Amino acid sequence: MDANMRNNANYASAKMRRDTLSTICKYAHMEKDARALRKEQQKYIDEIRGRTGKSYSAIARAIGSAPSTIVRFMDDNASSHALSAMTMEKLKIIFDLPKFQPPNIESLVHSEPVTLAGFIQAGVWQDTGLFSPQAPLEYVMVAPDERYPGLRRWAFTVRGDSMDKIYPDGTIVVAVSFFDLCRAPKTGDKVIAIRKEHGLEEATLKEIEILDDGSVALWPRSTNPRFSQAIIINNKFDDDLPDDGCHSDYRIEGLIIQSIRRE
Repeated sequence: MDANMRNNANYASAKMRRDTLSTICKYAHMEKDARALRKEQQKYIDEIRGRTGKSYSAIARAIGSAPSTIVRFMDDNASSHALSAMTMEKLKIIFDLPKFQPPNIESLVHSEPVTLAGFIQAGVWQDTGLFSPQAPLEYVMVAPDERYPGLRRWAFTVRGDSMDKIYPDGTIVVAVSFFDLCRAPKTGDKVIAIRKEHGLEEATLKEIEILDDGSVALWPRSTNPRFSQAIIINNKFDDDLPDDGCHSDYRIEGLIIQSIRRE
């Protein structure tokens, strides 16, 4: 073999040795990474098992894989392969992402039936008491009110415009009786005021103001100029009464505690 051929052979041999060494080092490095990755994945799956109490096969089924996918991966210590990125992504989606918690529908829609006892309209006379314990014909569903536990509530439909700045026509107001409440009305209360005449009753909504001399002003809150003046009741409330009346012709029957209206 001449010198040139020997040099070429030596070059080729050296190149082959370098390529072979490079390949060995490359795969040795990949093997090391694969084993490290495998251990991390096994640890992760064991954490899932600890959190959920699921078996390896159940974990596999949860991500739509065959049970053996996880079982063999966890039990075969001789193998060095790692799970695919797709399998790991499925595991994270199922077991790591925060679970959607549906709202407690029962608590959101919890309401109580309240007797719809009639209507309230200035200038209209009725022959029955609004808070009479007659058998109700209709109910409305109203959210509970923890401010008045145990007190019976009554609902009324507002008609007319005598209080339409606050309660437009068609509003349903919910009230409790001052007799049940065991306190007298105070300034700012929205109340059901009753005027009685010849055995008939007119029920209107008003806002109470206790004046400096102790007399009571019943204010309409209306867009109608016809309802612009307060009704002044000269009699004072008796602090000792669970009051349902303060005048021979007028009485303050109920406190408005809720309303249902369109905006």
